[in-house]
Amino acid sequence: MNCPRCNGLAVSDDSIAVEIGSSSDFHGWRCVNCGMIVDDVIQDNRRAPQLSRRSGDTERRYEAA
Repeated sequence: MNCPRCNGLAVSDDSIAVEIGSSSDFHGWRCVNCGMIVDDVIQDNRRAPQLSRRSGDTERRYEAA
């Protein structure tokens, strides 16, 4: 597989992430060149529509002094 970011070599990456009290399996792809990691959750989140932002919640207005 080619990396979607740099078009480098992406290899299958299967590992176990161990956290306090739980462990989770990771099955995805890791680019040898740039380190980008892609798995099913990342791909699903990229395909999901972005939530609309209300301008009043995210904008900060600064006045010149």
